[in-house]
Amino acid sequence: MRQKKQSPKSNTFVFLFLLLLFSPLSAGFAQVNSQQIKDYLQRIRSESGAPGISLAIAREGKIIFSDGTGYAELDNLTPAAGTTVHNIASISKTNAAVAIMQLVEQGKVDLDAPIQKYVPYFPKKKWKITLRSILTHTSGIRHYRKGEFGEQRYKEKIHYDHFKDAINIFKNDTLLFKPGSYWFYSSHAANLMEGVIETVTGMKFEDYLKKYIWEPAGMLSTQFDVPERIVHNRGKGYIRNKQGILINTPYVDVSYKYAGGGIISTVEDLVHFGIALNHGKLLKPETLAKMYEVQVDPVMKFNPKGRPIKQNHKQALIWFIRTDAQGRKFISHTGTVKGCRSYFLNYPEQDLVIALITNILPFDPVKYGNAIAQLFLPPVNLGYKGK
Repeated sequence: MRQKKQSPKSNTFVFLFLLLLFSPLSAGFAQVNSQQIKDYLQRIRSESGAPGISLAIAREGKIIFSDGTGYAELDNLTPAAGTTVHNIASISKTNAAVAIMQLVEQGKVDLDAPIQKYVPYFPKKKWKITLRSILTHTSGIRHYRKGEFGEQRYKEKIHYDHFKDAINIFKNDTLLFKPGSYWFYSSHAANLMEGVIETVTGMKFEDYLKKYIWEPAGMLSTQFDVPERIVHNRGKGYIRNKQGILINTPYVDVSYKYAGGGIISTVEDLVHFGIALNHGKLLKPETLAKMYEVQVDPVMKFNPKGRPIKQNHKQALIWFIRTDAQGRKFISHTGTVKGCRSYFLNYPEQDLVIALITNILPFDPVKYGNAIAQLFLPPVNLGYKGK
């Protein structure tokens, strides 16, 4: 049988495809191509046992990688991709914080005013609580209490139509300490950002985010995790039972914490978010600098059983500020909810943004995300001149 001769046009297509596949993604730095990144994701998947992993990378305002490995959900073996929609958990806080800073920029919000100025239905406490203390996790408002979401998990099964009702979970509790005395991570406190935005703007929180953050940034797959909604490209999160078998996570309604951890998105959208921040689409440079300015250093975590515990990061307004082994500063946040683990990191000076999401718990996205970042950063001059 005679073989059909390939046309020059067909050969050109194959050549261009291979060129794209194996061309370096970071010219001038590490010579890494898309296939090598996918191979590394597969290695991570093998090490962690994750059903799927999604990753997106942007340099100098452009997405250079957006893909996944494994499965977004196991019922139908849907491949994981850069456009897979997952719960981003506490990375939701960063979206809310940018909204707050937009209002600060407009002179509509004072970070040092009492929180009751903007959320009048939050009761006064022994000490003054400011929005700044809430955004720096120094408010004294507790985080999730042990047993609060126990076997029945009833507080995670209730749907709250109004934010005012959602804060009944924690609003009457005594503060852990005088605001500003210590650091103590609190999603409950962060949830108050929703009340601030709705009071000041007169808009529903999701409507505000959609109009002033998600659409301007190009985050078209991002929305609230509302149980009755049908979500295209939706993935699922998993945990392992005592026998080590993958199972679906228990049903959770996150309407009690949209600002603190109730948003769903994609790694591609999160990278768009980082691009928008780095390129002035959401905040003016001076406002962005205020948001990233270190507010707490050293970070001393409140310890009810003894001395405070020093943390290994610096605290800005919601964002965690860290320094890598080469001395380069980067901005980051993680998230954990409903069997998903997410990580967002941004090197503003190098204009490098990375987002990583996997659908298994436990999982350490920071280790892998930071390793990937090093492949796309310029070399640091350590003073070695050679012979």
